[in-house]
Amino acid sequence: MGIKVWIALIGVFASFVLLVQGMGYVAFYLSPRDPDAIQRASEFEAVMGSLVRAPEDGVVPVVQADRTRDLEAVMADVEIPNRHPEATGAVHRVMEWSGGRFGEAPMLAQRVREGILPPVSERLPEDPLVIVPPQQHGPYGGTWTRFATGPRDVGIVEARFAYEGLVRWDAMAQEVIPNLAVRWEIADGGRSFIFFLRKGVRWSDGHPFTVDDLIFWYEDVLQNEEITPVVPRDFKRGGQVMGLEKVDDYTVRFTFLEPNGLFIVKMASGRGYEMLRYPAHYMKQFHPKYTSLEKLEAMSEAAGFDLWKQLFEDMRDWRNPDIPRLWPWIVVAPPPARPAVLERNPYYWKVDPDGNQLPYIDRMTFEIFDPETINLKAINGEIGMQGRHLQFQNYPLFMEGRKKGDYRVVHWINGSAGSNILALNLNHRDPEMKRIIGDHRFRKALSLALNRAELNEADYFGIGKPRQVCPPPSSPFYDADYERAYIEYDPDRANVLLDEMGLKRGRNGMRLRADGTPIKLYIETTSLNNRILELVASYWTAVGVHSEVKEEARQLFYERKKGLLHDVGVWGGSDEQIAVLDPRWLVPFSDESVHAVDYARWYRTEKKRGEEPPKDMRRCIELFWEIEKTIDEDEQIRLMGEIIDLNRKNLWVIGTVGALPSFYLVKNSFRNVPEVAMSGWAFRTPGNTAVECYAMEE
Repeated sequence: MGIKVWIALIGVFASFVLLVQGMGYVAFYLSPRDPDAIQRASEFEAVMGSLVRAPEDGVVPVVQADRTRDLEAVMADVEIPNRHPEATGAVHRVMEWSGGRFGEAPMLAQRVREGILPPVSERLPEDPLVIVPPQQHGPYGGTWTRFATGPRDVGIVEARFAYEGLVRWDAMAQEVIPNLAVRWEIADGGRSFIFFLRKGVRWSDGHPFTVDDLIFWYEDVLQNEEITPVVPRDFKRGGQVMGLEKVDDYTVRFTFLEPNGLFIVKMASGRGYEMLRYPAHYMKQFHPKYTSLEKLEAMSEAAGFDLWKQLFEDMRDWRNPDIPRLWPWIVVAPPPARPAVLERNPYYWKVDPDGNQLPYIDRMTFEIFDPETINLKAINGEIGMQGRHLQFQNYPLFMEGRKKGDYRVVHWINGSAGSNILALNLNHRDPEMKRIIGDHRFRKALSLALNRAELNEADYFGIGKPRQVCPPPSSPFYDADYERAYIEYDPDRANVLLDEMGLKRGRNGMRLRADGTPIKLYIETTSLNNRILELVASYWTAVGVHSEVKEEARQLFYERKKGLLHDVGVWGGSDEQIAVLDPRWLVPFSDESVHAVDYARWYRTEKKRGEEPPKDMRRCIELFWEIEKTIDEDEQIRLMGEIIDLNRKNLWVIGTVGALPSFYLVKNSFRNVPEVAMSGWAFRTPGNTAVECYAMEE
């Protein structure tokens, strides 16, 4: 290429740089000039700019706290309770109402005086649930500030903050406790479950909540094939959908053809609130059983839908501010409003021991930012209480910023088995890769090749613990032998196992398939911060198994997983604290069993579809079927112990680092946020800590 061409190219590039720089100056001078905001932004830029690491060995740099920071100094006063739930400190309790006068928030008292609302005594049930706060009663008032990454992300309120089922987990996930149901009875060996509802509970519009709402869900939602084409397995036994019978307005009976030993814990973990999304008096107007199809089609078309069921689901959606709720706060300004706003429910059915109607906090707001901005705002102390989207790589900064940001960091027990679980595809479509991955020596060799101590330091500042995909130490299902199986860093032993398999090396040292081509593993992930996976790839390549990290959009990841096309899928734990709830890593249980998707199909369809698993994995499925049929918790633990033994023997999935705390930033003005709780999706954290009794003190 001639020198004139080079000069021309350099000129074009320089012009482009000047253009971009000029546009930046224009944008800067046209922007609103808030001196405080500019000062904060400058501070953030200085702090975060100092944390960018230079590339090492071809690894893409990530924003990460400088290892030279004295982490021990900033954590000198912190004790991370990531082992056992006994040393809990104060958490909330529940009790039944013994009678007395009721109190209410000033903003609701004003509405009563204006004639907008009836008196609080007429809005509360006969027997409101009493929440005993861990620290203090009240005060009323305040706005809980939170941040989300998009309009859909705000929807987390439905699962995490509106945790209102018939029953729910306590703060430590040790016990299922009353909620909308005062009590329940189990009969006929686990085939029948009777729930006794609180009398006088009202939806947020004042309409009574009764068994009729559950009947509507059961008859017109669950068993309507257009709305529910596939009934969840939790609501079926013996190939038949469960029965639901109205005993009276406040008593309901669920019946199953076969025992359903996990029904109560499933009801506490999400199934119980799914059935409470459909207030019958409101949703009937969008259902063809109660409204003519002609009218529904016209309503659907006017709303921009082709089908009535689309309108039905849209009206049920959390973003609809008109649908009555049983939540502590109800949506008054859904996205795209900035901020999205939830406000206290005037008919909420819980009180504190003094009879003061909950919640204490008036409203909750969600502003939308990208994850990096959320982390910067958290460091600046702009969050009320939040753990979602806070990146562990910034953990030292969060700890250092406590005084300046006027917040504290609470460490809750993580209920999962760990992060970055490596799931080799046992159902691989390539027969040769399926043969190689299916050999337990290959999986054990790859586990032994991992330097977990280095992984722990690289991404988790040494706070975590090298371990396999075992229930955490706080769990009744914990097994120390499985936790430690094949976690030592021993590349020599790894090479011996690979040699025993007959996996010869090529000229470049990489191991070969039977046809003489190199073995190549793609480590597939949806994560953007892949430093730890780049290290994993380097360890495996070092023992002759060429490996590369492959970032994928979530949709592509799921499509490849469904098609059995992936080599190694990477995902996180699944609340193994209560291992029977979602044993995806111990039993091929669902599509989320990334290592054994086709074996999971065989389980889910009760042998009708999918591939029949090999002997030991088939035994795990059979044992879990036994667990599902017994209501004896000790027997469930014993049977799960057998499943864990088989996992230790076969090492179907490979763990990296776990026992990390779930940390939350809490503004110092917040009260009744426990210092310790169990954290997990199944427990709807922070919902299991009774967010309705959180309070703010100026």
